Amino acid sequence: MTRRRWWVVGGLAGLVIAVAAALLIWQSTTRPPTAEETAQSYLRALESGDSAAIEATGIEVTDDALSAFAGAERWIEDARVVAVTENDDGTAAAEVSFRLAGEEQAAQIPLSFADGRWRPEAAALGTMSATTTVGDFLAIGDARLPAGEATPLLPAEYSVTAAPTKLLDGESTLVVLPGETTDIEIEAELRAEATDAAQQQLDQHLETCTAPGSSPAAGCGIRIPWGTEFRAVSEIRYRIEQLPEVSLTPTAFSAIDGVLVATVSGTGQDGAARTTTYRTDSWTVRGDVSFTADELVLTAW
Repeated sequence: MTRRRWWVVGGLAGLVIAVAAALLIWQSTTRPPTAEETAQSYLRALESGDSAAIEATGIEVTDDALSAFAGAERWIEDARVVAVTENDDGTAAAEVSFRLAGEEQAAQIPLSFADGRWRPEAAALGTMSATTTVGDFLAIGDARLPAGEATPLLPAEYSVTAAPTKLLDGESTLVVLPGETTDIEIEAELRAEATDAAQQQLDQHLETCTAPGSSPAAGCGIRIPWGTEFRAVSEIRYRIEQLPEVSLTPTAFSAIDGVLVATVSGTGQDGAARTTTYRTDSWTVRGDVSFTADELVLTAW
């Protein structure tokens, strides 16, 4: 065989090898990930705190859970897939291990095959069941979550605080593991800022209460004994000399020691026009206190 023919044969062999290699690469990049590879991708995304990578695995996860995950104290470490069992019904279970909160953890990641790909199932999340002694909301990072409800979260370690955080103190650490429900209670208490916010809100409310009118507004603590002197009232004008000072409990408020002057005009009991001024040095307002996720709400009686 001539040298030229050897070159031709050698060239064809090289071409065949190159085509085969390219075909293998194409197949590996175009086929859907296996159950094991999907579980590995989920673990890598949890390790890196990458919300986009978590969503790319196809797992159903809420925006609140992703927001909480972004504010987690610690993500998992040293994660690996130990074994994968695939079933004939299109489901699989990946046995995994990782470190979280300084401890070795073992868990199971359930997966299902649909629409041509494997996806982690919702049970690959964990669940928080948290209550708070004050208010109805909790905060994890920028996420605001309802207390007293089962809330799915991504596996991680979280600092959970009572919300609104600017008005309430109270914090607890939560470790969320795949497929497990963790119960915690936040021992919350009022911050000084809560009283300031309540005073500001009540002051605004009482400014509205004391707009001129023909009768005292409800929920303002205003009681004028004009019944024995007036047959009818046409106008009441107010002057606030001192606003009541607020004190709070987690569920109620009391505002005392206000000074209010009311000038009443109308028709006296004798049928003549009459104007009388009343003054109280003990103007008092009471009511309920509640909290949204971001603010305090007063409801005056």
